[in-house]
Amino acid sequence: MKKILAAAALLFAMTACCGSQHKELPLEGTAWKLAKMDSIPASAITAEEDAFTLQFNAADTLVSGRTNCNRFFGPYQLNGKSLKFGMLGMTRMACPEMQYEDLFVRMLDRVNGFEIKGSDLKLLDGEQVLAEFRGTAAAAK
Repeated sequence: MKKILAAAALLFAMTACCGSQHKELPLEGTAWKLAKMDSIPASAITAEEDAFTLQFNAADTLVSGRTNCNRFFGPYQLNGKSLKFGMLGMTRMACPEMQYEDLFVRMLDRVNGFEIKGSDLKLLDGEQVLAEFRGTAAAAK
């Protein structure tokens, strides 16, 4: 009986200890880095630390970020789990692998919702996952 109680106490302690690590990051105020998108290879996603990033600013409802080449910014609308991007302004440098930038920007146009679990953000088109991001609480530059 003592072993069962000890095992239950240990399980409870582990759950209490580690449960806070799965706290959901907020959409706004979190720096989001692309982790997975079907049409963009992992090598392009990880090539640069600040490539394929998003930062949502609640104060002025503006999103900013970077593709693999250019920086962008623009308005977004947030209502519960519904998310829509407005017209995005963008720098216009020419870079290698511009096709990935085009795919990323077209993906943003399709977004109509999101889901956050822990530090993982999924951008959605209905039930379809368009892209997955990882977040940090540190603000992006």
